[in-house]
Formats: sequence, C-alpha cells, structure tokens
Amino acid sequence: MKNLLTIALCLLAYQLIYAQRNEIIKNKEVKGIYLTISDFKNGILTLPIDKKHKEDKIKLNQFLISSEIICCEQNFETVFYKDSIFAINLTNGKNYRFINNNPFLIADTSELYIYTYRTIKTEHKISGPHRRTKEIPITYYYFSFGDHKTTYLLTLANLGKYVLTDPLIYSELINTFPNDEMLLKINPETGRFAINESIVSILKKS
Repeated sequence: MKNLLTIALCLLAYQLIYAQRNEIIKNKEVKGIYLTISDFKNGILTLPIDKKHKEDKIKLNQFLISSEIICCEQNFETVFYKDSIFAINLTNGKNYRFINNNPFLIADTSELYIYTYRTIKTEHKISGPHRRTKEIPITYYYFSFGDHKTTYLLTLANLGKYVLTDPLIYSELINTFPNDEMLLKINPETGRFAINESIVSILKKS
C-alpha cells in the first residue's frame, strides 16, 4: 500500500511539473484529426467521436507523454498514434502537430510550415555561495517543407542547408535576415512569418 501511494505521489508530481513546463491541450478542446498531410491541405477532418453521448471523449495522454490518442465513442475505443497522424484540430481553429509526442502549434503554412513549441527553460546562476534556479518561458521555432515528414529548427543554417541551397539565393536571404532572431519576425498586416513571404519573393525572381 505504501509503495502504491509513493508511486501515485511521484506520478502526480511528474504531471504537475510536465504541465508547468509544456504546453497542455485540454482533451475537450480537440475537434478532430487530420490523418495525413493531404487531408490537412484539403481540409478533410476526421471526427473520431460525435460528442452526443456522455461517455464520448478524446484522451491525448499528455501527462505520461504517451504515443497514443484514445478516442472513446459509446465505450468503443479507437486508437490513433501521434506519429502516424499529421495534426489535430481544436475547437478554437488552431492546429497542432505532435513531434516526439509533444504538441507543436502550426503557426504558418504560407510557404514553409512553421511550428512553435512553448516550454520552460531552467537556468542556474551562482551568486556568491548560493546557487539560484530560475524558470524562464521559452518558445522554440521549427519548420518543415516538401512531404513535411521531417522538422528542422528554424535557423539560417538549416534554411541554407535544406531549402535555399543555391548560394546566390541564400546570400539574398542573409541580406534580409542577418541573424536567426530576425527569422521570428511576423508581418503584422498578414499575420504570416516574414521569412515565408521573403522566400516566396526570392524564388519568384530566381
């Protein structure tokens, strides 16, 4: 009994830490699932439950970082694996893609698919005899292209290596975005990442 209590307390502590450190999506917020990239592009949404019954629910299993999404419809379970679907759609219209079982917001699809992932970064600082710990919110940015099977950290180096491989085209990109921080800029008029708009412009001229 004592061992079970210890395990339960450890799981609870882990869940609280995970919830604080990562972006959590509530199960009830999930509207449907895009099974493939083709479905996503064509707006074909799979609705795994009709939400007409008390038992109907979608479980993302985020606290245990499970690889499964379990959909319960009148006590009948359907399992989707997070790495086998393309994305989930929420009732607020946002779309998330699971990468390494963590939810990444699909922030822009106008050229490259750009994703954001919010978490907490722990920084340690020595101040005299004391060691202080500070939790800092941080957002990571990733992108994918082509068949969108692989995601890459959004950096100038990765854009040059995987997307704009022509040195002349890449040099034009560098002139507009001299550092990685500039890649995070969003055009307030369109709501799109400026890097996507620049890539479209650069490729049209090439």
